[in-house]
Amino acid sequence: MSCSDNNNHPMTKLDKKVSANFNLQKIDGTFVMLEELRGSYILVNFWATWCKPCVREIPSLNNLSKIYSKNDNFKVIAINIGQKKDIVNNFLQKIGGVDFLILLDEEMNLPEWDVQAIPTTFIVDKEGFIIFSAQGEREWDSEEFTQFIDSLLE
Repeated sequence: MSCSDNNNHPMTKLDKKVSANFNLQKIDGTFVMLEELRGSYILVNFWATWCKPCVREIPSLNNLSKIYSKNDNFKVIAINIGQKKDIVNNFLQKIGGVDFLILLDEEMNLPEWDVQAIPTTFIVDKEGFIIFSAQGEREWDSEEFTQFIDSLLE
């Protein structure tokens, strides 16, 4: 797994829709299945605490989550990969927490997502299909990206 800071275009449209799913643990030990969130567009960000570009984009992910907090049609989720719950929890406490859902993929058991480097981010549509992807750090709360999200939600 490598760490990428490629940040040219907001997101790349996938040539074909890829069905997405997961059943992952939250920090509190409860589980979330992606299908429970169907009906909303979901930004899914794969990250790790050791990845500097991942850590740098957390504030913009948090701001993006706040911007759309009153919109039930868009959610932000970050999936930490390959790290134990205690490490992630300690990191989140150190940075003062986040306003979006953090899930754990400790064993890196999501090959269908085809994450080659982190951070990697996907947009999942209301039916549960991955429709856009981006590899590398982004300013998720930028005007360019919020306009992109707004165009999806129209």
